[in-house]
Order: sequence, then C-alpha cells, then structure tokens
Amino acid sequence: MNLQSKKVNIALVGATGLVGIEFLKLLEERDFPFNNLYLFSSQKSAGLKLKVKGKFYTVKEFKRDLFKNIDIAFFATSAEESKKYTSLIKEFKTISIDNSSAFRLKKDIPLVVPEINFENVKKTTKLIANPNCSTIQLVLVLNTLLQVEQIESINVSTYQAISGAGKDALNRFFEQTKGKNKEGYPIFFNNLIQHIGNFKGKWCEEENKIIDETRKILNKKNLKISATTIRVPVVNSHTEVVNLEFKNRINISKIKNALNKTPYLVLLDETDPVSVSGTNLVFISRLRKDKFRDNVIHFIVTADNLRIGAALNGIKIGERIIYEK
Repeated sequence: MNLQSKKVNIALVGATGLVGIEFLKLLEERDFPFNNLYLFSSQKSAGLKLKVKGKFYTVKEFKRDLFKNIDIAFFATSAEESKKYTSLIKEFKTISIDNSSAFRLKKDIPLVVPEINFENVKKTTKLIANPNCSTIQLVLVLNTLLQVEQIESINVSTYQAISGAGKDALNRFFEQTKGKNKEGYPIFFNNLIQHIGNFKGKWCEEENKIIDETRKILNKKNLKISATTIRVPVVNSHTEVVNLEFKNRINISKIKNALNKTPYLVLLDETDPVSVSGTNLVFISRLRKDKFRDNVIHFIVTADNLRIGAALNGIKIGERIIYEK
C-alpha cells in the first residue's frame, strides 16, 4: 500500500492509557499527517472526549467494522488484547503497529526500531511489533557503538519507573504516597522490586525481553547479553547501567565522537541530575573505561520510557511507512 502524498486515516487502540496519551501528544507535536482519527478504549472509557490538534475526538469501544477505512492502527494495549484485536482486523488493509509483547519474537513479524532496522518493513507488511521500553533505549546506543568496534558481551542492569507498569500501578504508587492502598508490593519509601514480570527459571520476563529483543533487532542471534531488571519508586523514565566488552582495545575518544554524531543521543559530561521526562532523546552519562581492562567501558542510559520506549518509536514507524513505503 502506497500512502505517500496523502493524509491517512489512523486509529489508536488503548487511547486512554499512559502510552495512549503519549501517542496523542506526539501526533500533535510532530504534526502527524492524518485525515481521520479514531480512538478506541475499554467500555469504561467510552464516551470520553480527547483533544488532538485543536479538535475533540470521542473515545469509542473497539468495533471491528470501523477498521475497513483505517490505514494505520496503533495498539497501546496488553498482549492478550492485541492478539484479539489484530486477529479481528487482519482481513482489512490496515497496517497494525503493536506496542505489546504479543508478536515481538514471532519469526515472520518485524520487530522495529526505525533508526536501526526499518528495512525489515516491506510493502506487504501488515503487522509490526514495537519493542520493549527498556530494549529500545539500549539498542539505540548499542547500534552506534557497533559502528566503532565489534561487541563481545553486554551486561545491563535496569532501574525502571512505575509508569512502565501502567496506569493502575502508577495510581497505586500515588496512593501509597498518602499512606493508602497496601495491595501488592509496597514500593513507596520501602522497596526496590527486584524483578519485573514472572520468572522463567532464574530469569524474569523483563530480562528475557531485553536479551531476546536486542538480539533480534541488531540481527545478532548469538550476542552475549545478560540483564537484571529492577522496579524503582520513580514516576517516569528508565535508567540502565551498562557494562560493555568489546572484542578489541577501545579508544574512548572514538566512542565519544560516535555518540556525539548520533542526532538522537545526548552524551553528558556532567554528573548532575538531568530531567529527561517529556524529551525525545536518549541520554548517556558517566561514560568511562574499565579500571583494569582496555576493552571494557561503563555508562548509564536514561530515557522517557513512555516516549522513547513506546509511543515515539511507534509514531516514527508510522511516519516512515507514510513517506517511504
């Protein structure tokens, strides 16, 4: 389907969730070229009116038949919901960009970060997977570093914000700040949750996502990568501590030059805190060589998980489809 030179009809499923709201903000900020916009959510949110580009749109319950005139659909829903919805609209012309984990590791479905592997989206592609939030900010840095030297192994520890767990978790967090809602893990002032998602053996879901998705996006199925994921009492933006081993001795100046030349990366020299929420960039700090090994570096990566790690990546995929496919 050639969408060039015309505005498209788009849908957003899950419009009232945290990621859905960021999608709406970005549609306006980036002046996404849509003609008609359809918003879908659960029954309890149906009837709400949301403003985009100066116009109010009414949120509807999901209706299969409404997709017959939709060119691109963004799904900001759970894996279970995404599987149900995409199966219902598969016979339409709609291109689906799905933010859930439902299809990311399916062999025949592209897992896309546009700056890295958009070539995997073909003219016939109808379903595209959006990677995990913590994966996206990591691979955007790794992709640049791979242009400098071959990577031997990666060890990443993540410190992930509450917003990454969704609106219900964020609301519970805010209630705990007021001494209310003791359900689940008490995270406010008390805890770092030492895993994210259920365990499969000794590794939790979030750790497996980072490992498997990074390999698929970078097209390196044997990449040695380990991950430890932790939920922290921060409202928004994920932080990752990365230990990276190169095959050969590395020049730190070459690393800095490569990072500084990448337009969506910001290399910070100072160590004072920087607010990254609401930004569309990935921030790198505390870049340094290992004390004892000439081929190892350490650094910290921080990004807005609702934007960089979700909505912005989906929006960029949509933009590339419109202007390039």
